[in-house]
Amino acid sequence: MSQGFGVASDALRTYARNTEPDVDRIQRIRNRIQQLELSEGTFGMLPQSDELSADYDTKQQGAVKDLGDAADALQGIVDAARVTADRYDGNEDDTAAGFGGP
Repeated sequence: MSQGFGVASDALRTYARNTEPDVDRIQRIRNRIQQLELSEGTFGMLPQSDELSADYDTKQQGAVKDLGDAADALQGIVDAARVTADRYDGNEDDTAAGFGGP
């Protein structure tokens, strides 16, 4: 009773199942980057080395935030795919029951 279109709920669930490991992978990369610590003097003894170190820290923090945001967004997509599949199947079941089906 889909009014001219169909939803492959199994495909949505398969996508969610196959994509969820990517969320975990992004989080692992984020955690590794977050744990990186450079020793003092890593950028040398030149006056600009302090600026390089500060720039590195800023970029590291930005990367950690961006990767966290990416993981959250991808997890949201995974969750939405599952919810969409469940709701579509529920609608189909309700519609079929309304017409006396299983």
